[in-house]
Amino acid sequence: MMQTPNEDAYLARIQEILDGHPTLGSPYFFEYKEQWPITPPTGEFFYALPSLLFNLSTSTVLIVSKFILPAILFFLVYLLVLRLTGEEDIFKKSNAIVGGAWVVLGYDLIDYRTVFSYLLGTISPESFLLWARPVNPILGALFLFSFLLFVLALVQNTKWKKSTLIGAAVFLALMFGSYFFSWGLALSILVMLVVICLFSREYEVARTLALIAPLGVLFAAPYWYVVWHASQSPWYEASVLRSGLFLTHYPLLNKLLLVTFALYLTVLFADLLWKRNKHIEYRFEIWHRFTLALLLGGLWVYSQQMLTGRTLWPYHFVQYTIPLSMVVCMVLLYNVVRKWSYLVWSAMVGIIAVSSMCFGVYTQVSTYRGSYARYAHIQGYAPLFAWLNEQKKDCVVLQIDSETGIGGLDVAIPAFTHCNLYNSATAPSLLPEERIWHNYFVRLFMNGVTPATLTSYLDGHLSEERTYLSSNWKGIFGVREFPDFSDPLLAKRLMMVPEKYREFFGKEIVAELKTYRLDFIVSVGPLAEMVKKRLPGVTLVQSFNDVLLYKL
Repeated sequence: MMQTPNEDAYLARIQEILDGHPTLGSPYFFEYKEQWPITPPTGEFFYALPSLLFNLSTSTVLIVSKFILPAILFFLVYLLVLRLTGEEDIFKKSNAIVGGAWVVLGYDLIDYRTVFSYLLGTISPESFLLWARPVNPILGALFLFSFLLFVLALVQNTKWKKSTLIGAAVFLALMFGSYFFSWGLALSILVMLVVICLFSREYEVARTLALIAPLGVLFAAPYWYVVWHASQSPWYEASVLRSGLFLTHYPLLNKLLLVTFALYLTVLFADLLWKRNKHIEYRFEIWHRFTLALLLGGLWVYSQQMLTGRTLWPYHFVQYTIPLSMVVCMVLLYNVVRKWSYLVWSAMVGIIAVSSMCFGVYTQVSTYRGSYARYAHIQGYAPLFAWLNEQKKDCVVLQIDSETGIGGLDVAIPAFTHCNLYNSATAPSLLPEERIWHNYFVRLFMNGVTPATLTSYLDGHLSEERTYLSSNWKGIFGVREFPDFSDPLLAKRLMMVPEKYREFFGKEIVAELKTYRLDFIVSVGPLAEMVKKRLPGVTLVQSFNDVLLYKL
């Protein structure tokens, strides 16, 4: 099965639910499963439940979801654009259809540098469309756009106000429990909309909208209960920093939103002048207020850390600010540009429609062709996974592989088998620092590194070293932004590596390995001779082409 980025990690979490550990206290390790999760599996349950109810494999559910969920997203975007546009005519639905297609198929058209590189043939797509990824961002997008539709219904004072209010609160609660980037943006938009309604003297609407947040918090009570328990762990603060938390007041600017906001103001000002010239009364309508809230909410959420001092990897907000910018553009095209000139409107809508369709097909086909050989090779792991699935559930595998990620065994083992990992650099769980050191040193040892060859090995594996030893994502990725936030532990740990590894290497390695549960060792290629000598009891159990399985 061809995968999208992070797909194997989400698969591992879904598989953990199916293996009887629904809280996901420790999706990769045998140990720590009794811990409270730092990322509760709200979204993963949407994939696990069909597997449980219909006895389907997780792979089957994922493949089906890649067709169904983007289609639902298209429909939600279509409805939002449709309800934000003006009087009904034969062109209104076509405008909304193009808006939905632009979001689903043409998302990456915003990155003009990459598009030009594709056209010039210097690079080609390496990943399938964003909305083919499982769990998030797709579920976050579905919850966000559903939330926006309910909020818009409240602003438009439609019937069934109580039901609509509850609907908005339910989707906000789902976002609370699943994805920070969707609920962070949703709350920002909601606050901006309340402020705009107050300025517009829409006091009743503002009061109704203000009820959504507390209701959403109430409906998400189980999530807050889990988070509170997790926060009581002595490992919590270090764990959330390793999961992408930034403690910073540094402001960020979203260039696309700024450009869209400038375009928004320019078009509205031009429309004001046009209507005055035509002696038409200019009114600040509901669609003006709602689209303004979308833009202001997006701009604020990208820099909310200036006030709160906390943010998660903020670059992921663009997953949703890009679609919202597209929605605003489609609304402007229909409500303003179409009134100026049908020809200009139809030309622009036609260009967006054709480019989105062509780009979507090109991305999917090109990625498939470019990835086919790689994933065909990965199918060679299937016999290994089948063998592991016949073993006792929750067995533990120490993997020795040059890769860590898609194409390697790191997350693939918990994603496609009932087994856990012995070693992982990116485990999203409450983890003590001694396990971090142990993981790294075991990886060094199993790769045949000795104290004498350590320096040369580290020089060629700086990324691996940072991945294991960084205390936050700034250290891992070397982010230049956020000058008021750093990774002091990384430099300290790097200095300690030679001495601590020499100490580890001098111990009885078999006893060290058995500090934690270990059932099998899986190696791509034979074990290094140094490793075999230090593990006298290791025996070869099975071989699967170039993949060898040992038992200690």
